[in-house]
Amino acid sequence: MYRPSPKIQRFDFTTGHVVAGKYVIENVLGSGYEGEVYAIVEKTTGIRRAAKFYYPHRDPLGKSAIAYARKLDALRHCPILLQYHHQEIVTVKRKKVTVVVSELFEGEKLSEFLTRQPGGKLTTFEALHVLYALARGIAPIHARGEYHGDIHDDNIMIRRIGIGFDVRLVDFFDLGKPTRRKVWKDVLNLVMAFHTIIGGREKYAKQPAVVKDIIRGLKDTLILKRFHSAGDIQRHLENLDWE
Repeated sequence: MYRPSPKIQRFDFTTGHVVAGKYVIENVLGSGYEGEVYAIVEKTTGIRRAAKFYYPHRDPLGKSAIAYARKLDALRHCPILLQYHHQEIVTVKRKKVTVVVSELFEGEKLSEFLTRQPGGKLTTFEALHVLYALARGIAPIHARGEYHGDIHDDNIMIRRIGIGFDVRLVDFFDLGKPTRRKVWKDVLNLVMAFHTIIGGREKYAKQPAVVKDIIRGLKDTLILKRFHSAGDIQRHLENLDWE
């Protein structure tokens, strides 16, 4: 009797694993509801890229992968996003898997980056720099009426550049047609990421007013009363009153 192969719940590719005879897995960059993102090397060229592998049962017709690729292409002028390269179908565990290949950012996940910092957090000034880099990068996405949908410390890539930080978002979560509420959710998630960067609940009470005036106790209504988009956060930071 024919029995369908079980769903792929996790790819769990290991370093050195070869996919489709032409991609060598380096390491995992992130994972989510739709699939997993890996750093890969093209065997023929030696070029390093990022590849998002979609779980077949999450995207059986490839519609999410197509929407993701189109969104990356439409927002290609937004430097915080990975630049789209190409898409193809590969076979993994006897199932057809859609893969979106894009630019690889030479950084590390914010969650991992923070574990190497004193106290597992950044200083106030550093944290504001990271928030500003994120807000400035996401602002043009929101200005187009688009949204990210999955902003958190495992989907934010970061590296130090001089006295500042370079950041990228490694994934989109396709929740359908853009709406104002989805943009607002990005704003709330961005503030939550900032809360994580300054040390979370344990460190919040001792934060200066300049930090608390952004996080606002993580009260959704208070945050959205001041910030309706990443652009609002960007402008707020550009006009901080340090007194």
